[in-house]
Amino acid sequence: MNYKGSWRRLFGNSKSAIVGAIEVYNKPRFDYRDEVFVILLINAWELLFKAITSKSGNRIYYPKKRGEPYRTLTCRDAFWRAANSALWPKQIPVQAVDANVDLLTTYRDNAVHFYNEKSFSNLIYSLAQTSILNYRDIASAVFGKDLSDEISWRIMPLGIENPVDPIQFMKSGSSEVPKSKAVQDFLAYLKEKSDALESDGIDTERLLTVFDVSLQSIKKIDKADIVVGVTAEELADAVVVSRKVDPNVSHPYRQKDVLPKLKRSTTSFEWQAVTYTHEMREESKYCWRDKDANLVKWSSEAIRYFNSLTEEQIKKAKEEYSATFRK
Repeated sequence: MNYKGSWRRLFGNSKSAIVGAIEVYNKPRFDYRDEVFVILLINAWELLFKAITSKSGNRIYYPKKRGEPYRTLTCRDAFWRAANSALWPKQIPVQAVDANVDLLTTYRDNAVHFYNEKSFSNLIYSLAQTSILNYRDIASAVFGKDLSDEISWRIMPLGIENPVDPIQFMKSGSSEVPKSKAVQDFLAYLKEKSDALESDGIDTERLLTVFDVSLQSIKKIDKADIVVGVTAEELADAVVVSRKVDPNVSHPYRQKDVLPKLKRSTTSFEWQAVTYTHEMREESKYCWRDKDANLVKWSSEAIRYFNSLTEEQIKKAKEEYSATFRK
C-alpha cells in the first residue's frame, strides 16, 4: 500500500472540487448554494493539503489500528503537515490561511450536521473569495499550476438585489440584515481570529478581503467602485475603472501602527526616509492623506513594500532624505 498516496491524483481531484465549487456558486438559481459551495471548497482544500503532504514525502494515513480500516488524515491534520513541509510557500502566512479555512469549516460543519442562517451569505462571500485566492497562490507555488488555467473567468455577476457590504454587515450597530445568535457568535469568532493575527503582526488580507464589483453603463463609471465594460465599437477591448474605497478599510494604519508590523526594528526617521525617497506618499496603493485633517494613513501594501527592501536600500534612502533637507 502506498501510504503517501499519489499527489498528482490528489491535486487533480482538488482542482476538480474547487472548479465545481465556483461553478455551483455562479449558478443563477440554487437554493442550497452557499452550503454546497463551501462543502466543495473545504473538500478542495483538504485534498490540496494531502497533495502537498504527499509530494513532500510524508504519509497521508494514520497508523493502522488492529481491526479497523486505514484512515487518511483529517483536513486539519493534513493542513499542519502541509504547512510544516518544505514545500509550503514562505510568503503566505500559515496562520492566516488556517484562520480562513477554519471559519469556512465551521460553516461547513453546520451545513452538514445542522443548518445555517441565510444571513451568513455576506460573510461567506468575502471569506470564500479570499480562500480561492489563497488556494490559487499556494497551488501555483507548490505545483506550478495556475487555477485560472482551469476556468474561464468571464463570469457576469448580475443579480436582482445588491449584496450587503460585508464591512457594514459586521458592524455591531448595523441594522441592514437581522443577525441571529449563530451569526453573532460567528462574527465574534471571526473577530477573535482577526485580532490574533493582528497581535502577531500578520496581515489579515489572507483571512478576509472585501471585493466590491458592480456592472454599470459605461457612461456611469464615476458612480461605481469597479466597472468592467465593453464598448460597442470595440467589443474585444475591456474597460476597467477603479475608484478608491473607504480608506478605513484600504489604508487602516497610522505610522505608529505600521512600525511594530515591520520585519526589522525601524525608527520613525527610517520610515519617513523610505516613504519619501521611494515616493510612496504619492502612490494611492500605499498612502492615503486627508489634507483637511492633516491625516496620513498607510495600507498593507506599504508594509509589504518596506519589508521587501534590503538594508542597503534603506541606508541609501536615509542618506538621500538627509541630503534633501540639508539643501
